[in-house]
Amino acid sequence: MDRTGDEVDTGHPASRRDLTDLSEAARDLDRRIDQHLERLRRERAQRAADIPTQRLRRLG
Repeated sequence: MDRTGDEVDTGHPASRRDLTDLSEAARDLDRRIDQHLERLRRERAQRAADIPTQRLRRLG
């Protein structure tokens, strides 16, 4: 990085270790997103089950 914090191209490609770490982090993030979405689906289904079905009455 230079003085302003911008990355400087050093001419060296990213190491395999860095790419492996990024791949693992991406897989972990995907797994966490899937778990969160599944939890939201379960909560939505539970809320829908908790709401009694009500028929609308005609007014007038």
